[in-house]
This record gives sequence, structure tokens and C-alpha cells, in this order.
Amino acid sequence: MNELECFTEPSVTLAPTAHGSLDGVRIAVKDLIDIAGHQSSFGHARWRDTHEPSAVDAPIVAQLRAAGGTVVGTTKMDQLAYSLIGNVGEGSPPINSFDEDSYCGGSSSGSASAVAGDAADLGVGTDTAGSIRVPAAACGLFSIRPTHGRVDTTGVVPLAPSFDVIGFFAREPGLLQQAIDVVAPATGATAAASTVLCPMDVWASQDTKNRSSMQAAAEQIGSAFGASVAEADMSRFMDESSGDLLARLQGREIWAEHSRWVTDNIRALADDVQQRLRRCETLADDPLEEQGRDRQQHIDYKNELFSLIPAGAIAVVPVRPRVGPLRAWTDDELLSFRVDSFRLGAPSTLAGLPQVVIPTQHDSQYVPLGLIGAPNSEEMLLRAAAALSTNRSEP
Repeated sequence: MNELECFTEPSVTLAPTAHGSLDGVRIAVKDLIDIAGHQSSFGHARWRDTHEPSAVDAPIVAQLRAAGGTVVGTTKMDQLAYSLIGNVGEGSPPINSFDEDSYCGGSSSGSASAVAGDAADLGVGTDTAGSIRVPAAACGLFSIRPTHGRVDTTGVVPLAPSFDVIGFFAREPGLLQQAIDVVAPATGATAAASTVLCPMDVWASQDTKNRSSMQAAAEQIGSAFGASVAEADMSRFMDESSGDLLARLQGREIWAEHSRWVTDNIRALADDVQQRLRRCETLADDPLEEQGRDRQQHIDYKNELFSLIPAGAIAVVPVRPRVGPLRAWTDDELLSFRVDSFRLGAPSTLAGLPQVVIPTQHDSQYVPLGLIGAPNSEEMLLRAAAALSTNRSEP
């Protein structure tokens, strides 16, 4: 049964190929990752109808199965992985067991739904501009978006390769660390947490309880690791101009990857996805000089953010602009949520930095928090998540 509406039709189940650290772990896999003999939907039946089944398992699937993991199903996703809402995939949108008034967030909606609803222990998804982070926040889950390039994306249908990563959802942070150890073990010593950064300028747009939750979490991390806690200015990395830069860079890559298929099939897609794809086509035709300026601006952005978040630093950031995405919202309200979430996700996306999402409860209010670190600081971020896990909100 698919009571959560989270699995695709058809779906796939796979037994482990060996024993290991993931023995007994149920795994839900986003339906853009290759599984031998299965044709992924990439969020739409038209994609499945116009592509051949995969010949082999993607490395991520093979690694998880070799560590003892059991694939319990392939999960729904938003069309072409190009949404942050969780409402434009195949069939009915997945159910959010944590908050049934909300969509699961996208585009990794089905994997988040499966974990939140206890149909799986570990959800495998992808994140380009927030597609793991927003669903984790919406569904009350821990998640990790690893450093760009740390996890092998071979066998994953790309959206915008410069920003695409594979990541994970779980109900506890320890399982996220187990998954990282299997698919991308650390190759050297990890920096200890030395500074916790509180970007009060970014949190100014959040309500008072959210700001208090952030400050309490920062103090708890600092206390756990003997790290200092300091304010930082990050609004320039999460403002409208940063979101616009990301949209332009991502849009051009999307068109480079999928222009031929989109040109032939665009009318089959949801209206809002069509609009974004037509914008991608326009962006791809921008003058070369303008595109070059954007590439330089991207380099400058990364260098400035690397200076702000050096090795050993953890920045505590908001993950979503407000409660949601609510099922009762109008199209305009959903669009506003997407745009604002896109902007908040810009730092990790544009700089390729790892980010962990933590579900916390503060003064009887659920507040999802994001922890951003320097490249390859996943282990440090997950230790911080574990230190905060007693402060989490239960579904």
C-alpha cells in the first residue's frame, strides 16, 4: 500500500547485496536515480515514456545495498526536480505526516514523506537549490546536503550539475552519519567546531521565537564543543540579488541539459514549471558578456563566503521563510514561498557548502534550523546536530 502517496507507480524494491553498517535500514530512493531495469520518471510520466530503463544501479544505490540497506521503494518528486513545493509530481502529492496541512516541500517530496511517515528510515534525495533542505524543514526531519562533489552523482538525472548534490533524510542524525560513512567516507581529520556564527541580520525577518531558538541552539553548540559564539552579517549572501544570480546560473545550466526534451514536451508540464523553463531559454540567450559577469560574480560570492565561514565555523541559518508550504495557499503564495526559500538556500548552493537541517522545539514552537560549514565539514555539522537532537520536535 502507498498510504502516504510517496512511492511511484511502478515502484521498485531491492534486497541488500551484502551485510554492513546499514543492515535492517529501509531506504527510499528519489525517482531520478538509476536502478537497473527501472525507468525513472524524473517527476513526469512523459519522461518515463521517452527514455529507456537504466542498465545498472547508480553508484549511490549500489553502495547503500552493499552496506546492508534495503530499498523499499522509488519515491515521487516534483517535475524535472524543478520546484520547492512538492505539489507538481506524478499523481497525488505525497502526504506530510508531520504537518498534514502542508505539502512536503520539493523536489525530494516523496523521500521526505516516506521517512516522516515511517515507511523508510533513510531517504535519498537530491538538492540543487533547496530540494532536500526545504522538505526536511517542512516534514520535521534531519537532513544533510553534502559538499558539492563529495557524493558521486553518476547515474542521477541532472538538473544543473554545478549545483546538484545527493543528500539524505532521517529521523535521527546518527543515521545520516552512517550514510555519509558508506557513500563518501572522510579522507582526513575533520576540523573541530571553534566558532558558532549567528547572522542576526538574516534572522531579523523571522519571528521572535525563531530568533530565540537560533540563539539557544548556538549557545548549546558552543557549550558542547567549547566554541565561541559570535554575530555575523550574512544578509548579503541571502538577499534578492543572490537569489537572482543563482536563478540565472541555474537556469542556463538547466537549458543546456534539457533544452531538446523540453522543447518537444513542455506543454505536458505544469504551468509554473513551464514558466520557469521558458525563463531558462531566455537566460541561455543572454549576451556572452552578461553571462561572463555572472560567472565572475559567482566566483566572488564563493570567495567572500569562504572567508566568512572558514574551517571550524558553523553558521546557524533559517531554512524556510515561514511555516509552509501550506496546501491551502494560492498559486501566488506558493510562488512567494518558493522565491524566498530559494534565496535562503543560496549560500550552500552557490558556494557548494554542506548544510544540515535540524528539527528543534523552542518554547512549544517548531523551528527548523540550518547549520552551514566549510567544505567537507559534514562530520562536524552532524556532531553539532547530535548535540541538539535532544531539543528536537517529534512528529
